[in-house]
Amino acid sequence: MLNRYEQPYSGPHQKLVLAFDVGITHSSISYCILTPGEVPIICSVARYPGQENIGGDSKIPSVLYYNTSGNARAIGAETQRTHVIERAEAEGWMKLEFWKLHLQPEAAHSPASYFSHPSLPRGKNVVEVLGDFMQYLLRCARTYIEESLPNGNRLLRLLENRIEFVLTHPNVWEGPQQRKIWLAAVLSGLVSNTAEDMARVHLLTEGEANLHYCIYQSILASDTLSQTPMAASDGQGIVIIDAGNWTIDLSAYSMTLSPLMIEKIAPAECKLHDILESYLILHSLGRLQEKLSGSRFGTPEIIQQMTDIFDRSTKLRFRNPEESSYIKFGTIRDKDPQYDIRSGQLKLIGQDVANFFEPSIASIIEAFETQRKNASIPITTVSFVGDFAASDWMFTRLQEYFRSLGIAFSRPDSHCNKAVAHGAVLYCIDRLVAP
Repeated sequence: MLNRYEQPYSGPHQKLVLAFDVGITHSSISYCILTPGEVPIICSVARYPGQENIGGDSKIPSVLYYNTSGNARAIGAETQRTHVIERAEAEGWMKLEFWKLHLQPEAAHSPASYFSHPSLPRGKNVVEVLGDFMQYLLRCARTYIEESLPNGNRLLRLLENRIEFVLTHPNVWEGPQQRKIWLAAVLSGLVSNTAEDMARVHLLTEGEANLHYCIYQSILASDTLSQTPMAASDGQGIVIIDAGNWTIDLSAYSMTLSPLMIEKIAPAECKLHDILESYLILHSLGRLQEKLSGSRFGTPEIIQQMTDIFDRSTKLRFRNPEESSYIKFGTIRDKDPQYDIRSGQLKLIGQDVANFFEPSIASIIEAFETQRKNASIPITTVSFVGDFAASDWMFTRLQEYFRSLGIAFSRPDSHCNKAVAHGAVLYCIDRLVAP
């Protein structure tokens, strides 16, 4: 099937599309410069202030430091720099993380219902915090484009009033939460509050963004779909599973190929990601702290460092519970054999690592069964995106389950954690989801 997104842009004027994916723990930006007659190319902002690596990363922590006057002093990767942390401690800055929970609806199965909200800076509400964060994302996007393109500065001046903003949000967010996003877009300076400017702001559910990304990656146009004969009225049920660090979001759609039509077939599901239990255990009084109790490497700072490394690399590389895994946190001189630390590496029993995933796997299956029960047509295809889609072990375990049901199961070839931001840009290029 011809990829719809690989057609030349047919609009009359050049435009810039900026998509912001603001998550509970991490955020990212994707963009595309639309030029009439040219095939759109989607890019990620891959360099942010405060990142250690020259190549940077496509995601930054959704973290802010506020001073006692309520002004944001450091945001994103900047908050992880040693001199910023020292200054924050010396001047009494407030570190704000998980603040997006203040926007969550207080529904029975909302993640916000499981946790007390983090305190906000005095005199600040969550809309203003979101505004500060989006203002920072806009500044980062501008800087990246200016530095990455030979004529970036001139191009941005030309497109100043032709920027289309796509702001993604969880599937379960509705009117009250969406109104706060609109207000934050104005407070942040993305647009003014005129009708003309507000028309350049588009809100999109993360489920719809993921769907666009999967179609773009040809996952939903694979042989499983394209070789299945259908009448015009027939449709095949598709579920997108977005597994992040905090939540599992499922969206169900019906898709036909001649012509291509997509519509929702079941209410969206949003569940607390049960791997969060392991995530929080690792962060506080959990397995790593218990394992290293009595070791000089059991300090809160080193535990935090190990947790971040486990989250970024160890859990993604894990493939076999019969083999040990390692958290590489120090230098070759760092050792404490009594606690399985040698050459700056903490040894983990493979089965223990596998156990970290089991609550999440069970939670995903439970959520899928609910979605399948509520869908108006049979589910034939499932696509797996999000941070945990990069885990070979989780993919393999879920693949076993879906194969047993005769359901095709797949994930993008790469960049699973960019699906929402990239998909949001694709939404602007070609709207596929029926209202």
